[in-house]
Amino acid sequence: MNMPASFRGFVFALVGVFLFTWIALVVFPWMEIGHLAPIPVEGSNDITPFDAPGEAHQGEHVYAANGCAYCHTQEVRPLSSGADITRGWGTAEDDDGKKVTRRSYARDYIWQGQVFTGYSRSGADLSNIGYRMTESELYHWLYDSSNLAARSAMPQYRFLFNTRRISGAGPSQNALLLPDDEAPPAGYEVVPTADGHALVAYLLSLKKGYHLPDENGPVPPPTKAAP
Repeated sequence: MNMPASFRGFVFALVGVFLFTWIALVVFPWMEIGHLAPIPVEGSNDITPFDAPGEAHQGEHVYAANGCAYCHTQEVRPLSSGADITRGWGTAEDDDGKKVTRRSYARDYIWQGQVFTGYSRSGADLSNIGYRMTESELYHWLYDSSNLAARSAMPQYRFLFNTRRISGAGPSQNALLLPDDEAPPAGYEVVPTADGHALVAYLLSLKKGYHLPDENGPVPPPTKAAP
């Protein structure tokens, strides 16, 4: 079947557009960062960045499924490109307990199945939330963030928790201590579900306190820490 020259030209142009887009969005990024690998730590058998435990990888899916990245991305911009560093979002602790302040690098994400980058966000960057909040604080924040920050705009994620009768062994280690107006009836407790456990495990694993060869030198310490 003979195709008109104009239609044939349209098909070739369409294929060319898709081919160019695929090369730009897939091939070039792969050529630039696809070869990145963990870096052995000098004098030990450790590697950086470290891989998170399995439960944290499960929590990564919970994070994605609930749209957390719409408000909380994980990409600390360099000091010249925004206020992320001065807000304390790029500050963590290294293995020696010293403060590390730096931007994010491509190598930070090589173990992540889903990458939550972006600059447009209405909440704090979570790249180092595992250093800024404890397990208990994260559970309370998910249940009702207004209990920790009265003006918080974050919605409640109470479906990540169950109310159940306290067993004979006593309250669960992860049972929430809630205000009287939110506390469960006597003899009951509020505990996280499996998804709640996994999500908090993922958030606690977000700790970029290691050094990378990609780093381009120290930056000034933050002037203001953000939650």
